[in-house]
Amino acid sequence: MTQTRIVIVGGGFGGFSVARRLLRSSISNRIAVTIVDPSSASVYTPWLYEVASGGLLEDSLRADLVRATDILLDQFSGIRFRKCAIQSVDPVVRNVICADGSAIPYDICVFAVGSVSNNFGIPGVKQFATDLKRTSDALMIRTELSNIIQSSSTKTKRIVIAGAGASGTEFAAELVATIRALEKRGAIAHRFVEVMLIDSADTPLQMLSPFLRKKAQARLRDLGVVLRMNTALANVAEHSVGLKRIVKGIPSEKIETVSCDYCVTALGVKMPEIVALLLFEKHPKGRILVDDALRVLEYRDIFVLGDAAFVNNGKYPDPQTAQVAVEQSIVVAKNIVAMITKRPVVLYRQRKAWDILIALGGKHAVGKAFGVPIWGYTAYILRRLVDARYFFSVLPLWSACVRVVKGVAVYGKNETP
Repeated sequence: MTQTRIVIVGGGFGGFSVARRLLRSSISNRIAVTIVDPSSASVYTPWLYEVASGGLLEDSLRADLVRATDILLDQFSGIRFRKCAIQSVDPVVRNVICADGSAIPYDICVFAVGSVSNNFGIPGVKQFATDLKRTSDALMIRTELSNIIQSSSTKTKRIVIAGAGASGTEFAAELVATIRALEKRGAIAHRFVEVMLIDSADTPLQMLSPFLRKKAQARLRDLGVVLRMNTALANVAEHSVGLKRIVKGIPSEKIETVSCDYCVTALGVKMPEIVALLLFEKHPKGRILVDDALRVLEYRDIFVLGDAAFVNNGKYPDPQTAQVAVEQSIVVAKNIVAMITKRPVVLYRQRKAWDILIALGGKHAVGKAFGVPIWGYTAYILRRLVDARYFFSVLPLWSACVRVVKGVAVYGKNETP
C-alpha cells in the first residue's frame, strides 16, 4: 500500500504534536511522517528559565536539566527525522528544499517553524547579551551566572534582564528565588547579586489584567527583583547597558549607563527569514495567511500553524505561544486524517482569551484559568499540571511519567516557598 508522505517542517510544539497525534490516529499505517529541523530535539521551552537558573552551584544537575527539557526527535518509531535547515518549499512539485540542496518530496506539508528572537537592532545585543530561546542558550546563561556567583568580590554583581514579558519575568523571579535560597544556605553573601528587570511598559506582564499585574509586581518586589519600568534598552556593552527613560510613551534622548555583569534579553520574537522567502500570501505583520482549516490560502495541501500562522478571517492574531501551537496541532492532525479518508475538514475556532499561568519563583505563580484570576500556590500547582498535560499528550505513558517526575524533582531544587 502506498503511504501518504507527510513532511513536517519544524519539530517544536506544533510540529511535534502533529506528528505524535497522527501516529496515534486511525491512519497511522497509511502515512510516512518526516520531521525536518536543524535541532535534534523538541525543546519544552517553558522550562528553559529553570534550566538557566536551577541549582546554579550544582554542576551535576546539567545533564538532568537537559533530559527533563529536551525530547529527542529521532527516538520515535514511525517518525523519520532529518536534521537540516530548509531553504524553501516548492508547492508546485511538492518538495521541501533543504539548505544542503537536497529535496524531500511530500504529499502533505505542515509548516511549523515557530519564531526567532527579535533584538530590534539594539547595538551590542548580539555581541554582549544572551537570549533565552534554546537549551544551548539556557546552559550558556547557567554557566555564566554560576561563574559570576562563585567569583569573589566586594562589589555587588548585577544581572540585567531586558523584557518583562512571560519569559523575562519568569526567569527574573526564578533566578532571584534561587539566589535567596543560596543566601539562606550560606553559599553566597547576602544581597551579593542584584537582578534588575527592565521594560518599556509601566508594569511587568502586560498580557495580564491590572489586578494580576499588581499581584505579580508585589511578588517580584518581595523577592527582591529591582524593577526598572518605563525604561528601554538602548545598547549593551561588555560590562554595562545603556537605558533610556520613557515618558508618556516617548524615549528620552539621554542614555543612562548602568554597570552590568551579564545581560539576558527577552525582548520579543519575529518571523524566521524562511517565512519571508516563501511566496505565500501574508499578513502585513509577516505571518502566513491560512484559512479556517489552517491551510495556506493558495495550496490546500500545505498547513501552517503556531507562530507563523494568521487566520485570514480572524478578527485578531492568535498569541505566539506554545498553548496556541498545541491547540492548532489538534486541528491540523484531524484535517490530515480527513484529507486522507476523504471526510470534511474541521475548522479552527479562535479564542477571545487564552488561559495563562506565569511562574514567579518558588512555589508561586499568577495568571488566569477558565477565566478566573488565580495566584500563589494554587496557580503554581495548576502551572505544573499544564506542564504534565503536554508531556502526556505527546509521549508514551511511561516516558511522560518519567519526564514529569524528573522535572519536578530536578526543578524542585529551586522551589522554596
